[in-house]
Amino acid sequence: MPSNSRKTKNSKKQIKRRHVLSIVAVALLLSVALVPLIGLRYAIDDIPLPQPPGGGAQAEMLSVSFYFRDEDGRWGSEQRRIEADEDETVIIRAVLAGLFEGPQSIAFLPSIPDSVTIEEARLRTAVENTLRITFSQEFAYIEPLAVIDITSSLVHTLTDLEFINQLEFFIGDEPMRDGDGDEFGFRSRQNTSLAEDVPTVIVDTAVVMLYFPDDMMMGLVGQQRTIDINPQEDIERFILDALIEGPHDPSLYPAIPPTMAYNTLERIGVTDMIIVDFTQDFFELLLTGGHTAEEMVVYSLVNTLTARPETRRVQIFIDGQPIQPDEDGNLHIDLSGPLERNEDLIIGYLGE
Repeated sequence: MPSNSRKTKNSKKQIKRRHVLSIVAVALLLSVALVPLIGLRYAIDDIPLPQPPGGGAQAEMLSVSFYFRDEDGRWGSEQRRIEADEDETVIIRAVLAGLFEGPQSIAFLPSIPDSVTIEEARLRTAVENTLRITFSQEFAYIEPLAVIDITSSLVHTLTDLEFINQLEFFIGDEPMRDGDGDEFGFRSRQNTSLAEDVPTVIVDTAVVMLYFPDDMMMGLVGQQRTIDINPQEDIERFILDALIEGPHDPSLYPAIPPTMAYNTLERIGVTDMIIVDFTQDFFELLLTGGHTAEEMVVYSLVNTLTARPETRRVQIFIDGQPIQPDEDGNLHIDLSGPLERNEDLIIGYLGE
């Protein structure tokens, strides 16, 4: 039976995702020594980040390494793409927003707690391209080890931008100090060690097709979705996470509840077959709602995973075991073996 247990997430993003940074002050040109001031507060999430230009033009993208720790305390980085902009403050804002949002890969944990607020970020080009980060007063009560993780993540991520050489940290109007009462001073990659070689996790995107029942349960509707993936891992896991996350169109119905957990998803060798091992809750879901609901749940899963040509069959396990033939008639579909795609249930398609 497949190993490497994984759980789905209950929210739109994967585990411990964070809200988007809020922006509360506009950029101001202060002098030749100062690049625009950026006001930042982690509270308001209704101000959008920059969007690609209209008319179908494709925006130029920057590749940035975002640094996080994993569950074992080891550092790693996610390679993400953000939109380039002539205004450096826009780029800084997008990177900080990404750090507050947290990692996209389930391999990592967020580096910045919910309780942390950045009040201001100011790039000082006349002082060796130094970015000053000002935390709110509450930051003084953060645990020392958490302070190290937060500042290390900020330093290594933001100095991945070619126009930032180092950072300095303030709490309110005062320079931040370490446990001995000494000022942190300027922090760069040279004096902010991560203590080990840092592997890179590449985060990319893929356009996939997810199948959801329509709101009248008449059939399945394919909805195109662009999802975040790690190309070094099987894409099917990210597709299943997106399916369980649910539809983005109100005319569609989530066949599998967003609270549903699965144990593993694994391709069997080099075959065209995938096994999805759910918890007992999935089996209970199949037993409620009758034949139509059962059919929508099963083939929402099967048709989604077989939308890619490398997969033709899907078998459902429950807690490590195949589903036995149902002699009592509680199930309407034979789930004791692999299932193939059911095109007859598809009644339409939607874009993103």
